[in-house]
Amino acid sequence: MSANLKLKASNVKTARKSNSRARISSNCKCKEDHKSCGCGRRVDPAVEAMQDAGKELSDIFKQLKDEQTAAKLVRAIRCRDARAVQSLLDCKCRVVCFFRSRDKDCVRICCSFGRNHDVTVTFDICVRRAQDECRRNFWF
Repeated sequence: MSANLKLKASNVKTARKSNSRARISSNCKCKEDHKSCGCGRRVDPAVEAMQDAGKELSDIFKQLKDEQTAAKLVRAIRCRDARAVQSLLDCKCRVVCFFRSRDKDCVRICCSFGRNHDVTVTFDICVRRAQDECRRNFWF
């Protein structure tokens, strides 16, 4: 026998490893890039809404650098004036409630972002109550 024996393999069947990915079928009937129904999207809509939330909330808090605007907000919180607080916020945000802690007046604000309100941000703004030397509450 020769050491240089060559074998020719033909018609050999091999076992294929099955693909572990599940195939997802879609019943989507929409035509224009699946934008209206949400199926087939490559980007999570919550990611886009989160970016929008960051931009909008940044703009809201940037306006508080102005002393007059900050004073209006402090006064509105202390007086529990929802309309005044709302006028300083974006239309995507709303005043949920006013409350008091031991020595602070607070407002709870809820903002929602995204087409279907995919991201909701709720935060509190609290302002220390102004007091005179006798520890009586003093309103400006």
